[in-house]
Amino acid sequence: MKKSSKKKTVAKKMNSTTRQASGKKSSDIIDLILNDHKALKRLIKVLKDTDASISEREDAFEEFAPLLVTHAVPEQETLYQAMRGDEELRTEGFEGEVEHELADQMLEEARRTDDDDLWSARVKVLAELVEHHIKEEESELLPDYKKASELSDRVELANEFLRLKQELHDQGDTDSPSERYIAQHPQQ
Repeated sequence: MKKSSKKKTVAKKMNSTTRQASGKKSSDIIDLILNDHKALKRLIKVLKDTDASISEREDAFEEFAPLLVTHAVPEQETLYQAMRGDEELRTEGFEGEVEHELADQMLEEARRTDDDDLWSARVKVLAELVEHHIKEEESELLPDYKKASELSDRVELANEFLRLKQELHDQGDTDSPSERYIAQHPQQ
């Protein structure tokens, strides 16, 4: 596998996505999250397709992993943090974070797996976990947050989401969040 050229391709796609989203004025965090979900869902289909070649699935994983990280960390630091501050949404915010933690663990386990069959199993389970998480977010968490929040607050969160996403991209983080990043952004 040509990892260096794939990393460059992934970096270009991430940069393009971040530029497109940041070019919008008065973006709502919900719209940004839904936009990220589109790319993740496309890749989940490939990751779950055990009839696809291992090479196709590896390519999808190399694109999926950094997209997942650069989506999950800003989402936790903005949306989930805001939800934890609302008594009625607090539990949903924590549930989302726990699902992110599980996905992060699965992502790292898949990265460390040399056996193709075990890798395939781990990646399929990761894809199913993220797919479930996205469905739950889109059907419950995001609509609940939209009802409980003001557009101006969602726009403010969107700006912070994009800033954090760009910061991760600039750090070149294509793996799970670095200890340095987590230390700089402790969860409350």
